[in-house]
Amino acid sequence: MEQRKPDGGEGFAARIRKARKDAGINQRQLSELLGMSRNTVAGWETGHSRPDLDSVPALCRALRISLASFFGVREGVTRAERKMLDAFRALGKEDQDAIQWQLEALVAGRQARGRAPERAAEGNAAPREPAGRPAGPVRAVSVYMSDLSAAAGVGTTLDAARGEQVWLRQDELTSQADEIITVNGRSMEPTFEDGDQLLVRHADSIREGEIGVFVADGEGYVKEYRADGLHSHNPAYATMRFGEGNEVRCIGRVLGKVQESQRLTKDELRWMEENQ
Repeated sequence: MEQRKPDGGEGFAARIRKARKDAGINQRQLSELLGMSRNTVAGWETGHSRPDLDSVPALCRALRISLASFFGVREGVTRAERKMLDAFRALGKEDQDAIQWQLEALVAGRQARGRAPERAAEGNAAPREPAGRPAGPVRAVSVYMSDLSAAAGVGTTLDAARGEQVWLRQDELTSQADEIITVNGRSMEPTFEDGDQLLVRHADSIREGEIGVFVADGEGYVKEYRADGLHSHNPAYATMRFGEGNEVRCIGRVLGKVQESQRLTKDELRWMEENQ
């Protein structure tokens, strides 16, 4: 039986703040996912305001929590479900993301075939989908992957427009990415290595301390932006500084590198090609 505990503004604030931190995102990233101002999110977390009902479902999706959790409803779980939950919490974020996607795909596949997901009886194994193919609709996003690379070392041109659209598993980072650019060189080690593929969100400027992709005098670079220039993370490489005669522009903000858990399997790619 569900039990509802009374909740004031402070309860909502604490739950939103904790869920955001558990999701590994900051207030700015959450506000961008929701299309709202950072001040709005900050107001929720301090208890000065609360989300309106229309925005709650999107907030729960962004935070990866259930509506029941948001409203403070304690849902009864079986012993087997508690054991699975404990095992899930012991995993790292990448493994949790992969498992969450698989569960969502399994439920979506059953619903698409007109079957409601069965609740496993205490001590019994849940029905499993046949191996070797996606369980149902694949939650993926199409991102442009450039054939050209941005240097972490010697500059390479980014002027030519060559590349292709690729499919990646949808999450909070891939949903924001406009382009994938490959690292060329070692100047950003250990943060990024030669050959890493980076998720980039197009932007004319970034904040100090953020890593971005820049074009300087026609050559592309991956660097950390600071007030005095473009910095490498490898101490063997000098800071790039520019004067009035240099043409420097920002291409975008680096969200992170493409993880293996974000790549679709061959069966999932085939499903996307057949059903897009």
